[in-house]
Amino acid sequence: MTKRALGLIEVKGYLGAVVAADAAVKAANVSLLNIETVKAGLNTVQLVGDVSAVKAAVDAAVDAVHDKPYYLASHVIPRLDDQTHILFRTKRTEKKEVVEETASLAETPELLDELVSQENTESIEVESVEVVSAPEPKKEVAIVETSSEVPKFSREELGKLKVVKLRSIAYREKEIDLSKKEIKFANKRLLIEALMKITRKE
Repeated sequence: MTKRALGLIEVKGYLGAVVAADAAVKAANVSLLNIETVKAGLNTVQLVGDVSAVKAAVDAAVDAVHDKPYYLASHVIPRLDDQTHILFRTKRTEKKEVVEETASLAETPELLDELVSQENTESIEVESVEVVSAPEPKKEVAIVETSSEVPKFSREELGKLKVVKLRSIAYREKEIDLSKKEIKFANKRLLIEALMKITRKE
């Protein structure tokens, strides 16, 4: 650890951790090391910096959250021993790797352009597949446009349709015994019976 002090603020929930961290870094020249989740719902805000700065930051954070139900405890460890760096090395290494990876991507715009191009190509291919498989609804229209030599509707075919489709067919039939209002509120069984009556008439 290159800094000389560690400040710890323990709160319940992520919201309390953010409030405490914000108040701390605004109050003094300290660095936010991490917000560590110790267990479910319990978070520890970790601050590093000079002893006086860390104390001032922790005091400011406590003032901001001490009267809130999510505040639990706080502590400042001055002159932190160098051997304790292993407690924080993993988290700092992970953050460094993320920064390095982001920087390497930013330095290779050709790679980013290629990735974007691949995503656009895949998107176009997916859209093409969807267009090819689209004409399925025509199967339902074929039920209405059957030849006059066979019954206009069959109970089995009508039973496979949804109520919305049955109402749409019923609205188009001038000989149906139901009014538009009755069609609007009719259930599936009533719509099928009304359409079958048309078939029997023909």
